[in-house]
Amino acid sequence: MRALITSRAARLGLGMAVSVAFLAATLRQVDLDAAVRLLFEAEPAWIAAALGLVGFEVALRAARWKLLLRPFRVVPYRYAAGYLCIGYFVNTVLPVRLGDLARALLASRTLHIPGLATLGTIVVERLADGLTILALVIVFGLVVSGTSTLVTSALLLVALGVAAAVALGVAAAVARRLRLHETRYGSALLAFVRRIAVGATALRDPRTLLLVVALTLAAFGVAVGAFLATCAAVGISVTLLQAALVMGSLALSTALPAAPGSLGTYEFVGVAILTSFGIAPEAALATVLLVHAMALLLPATLGLGAAWLVHFNVRDVISYPAADSPGVPAA
Repeated sequence: MRALITSRAARLGLGMAVSVAFLAATLRQVDLDAAVRLLFEAEPAWIAAALGLVGFEVALRAARWKLLLRPFRVVPYRYAAGYLCIGYFVNTVLPVRLGDLARALLASRTLHIPGLATLGTIVVERLADGLTILALVIVFGLVVSGTSTLVTSALLLVALGVAAAVALGVAAAVARRLRLHETRYGSALLAFVRRIAVGATALRDPRTLLLVVALTLAAFGVAVGAFLATCAAVGISVTLLQAALVMGSLALSTALPAAPGSLGTYEFVGVAILTSFGIAPEAALATVLLVHAMALLLPATLGLGAAWLVHFNVRDVISYPAADSPGVPAA
């Protein structure tokens, strides 16, 4: 237990250091007083529209998770949406995406779904989002001028992802053949591969696969709409393709190690891309701060209410003895 706590503390410390560094780099190029004035002058009607779209995006993601869980149990939509928001809430207040574990624990305990299946569906969600966003960033980056560096980075990420997938498959085959499943790291590797395989069970049905792809694209499209509404609230103008490129890059930035809520890294990436379009740094920061706040606070607030309704305590995740183990929670 002591080693587990030390590991979590080290990762939290690393994330906080990364966030502080990126936040300092962002603020160094911005007149903070001017950015704050823009925030206070933002149009409330456009902010309300953006909040509505953020809520709609969460609703689409809940529908997608419900589809992925269907082979194991037909889950009422309200449970899928509630547990999803609880996961967002925990991710906002705790590091290393412990909200995903919270969601899996709830589904396993209260809906009696095997833990391997719940965690597997969440991994499949992440993969679907990541692959979709990477593809869109590459396509939009080729269309939008002045983003060759971003496209190169995205292509590199795709290449690394393919190489990692191949390496994972080879390593799993070798571990199985050499009976390394009896070792700690071998069992962890095979557990991760099994998690993906089980989580993707629903995708074997072509109709479900198409629905999951459609919901993934629709959720991203709604997020782009929320970003455009936020830009209108601050008073800046970007094209649809530029908005899609910014939102895709912001989503990718959440994969970087950072403090809870991706504070700092999110702002740095958003400001860097918006200023490359000719947007003033102050307006860029005000826009990204609004987008970040809405993307965090609305789902987290809904999750806090859902946690209260189901009597879920964040300490359940913190104290879980094997929270960092690839095989948890157990069936």
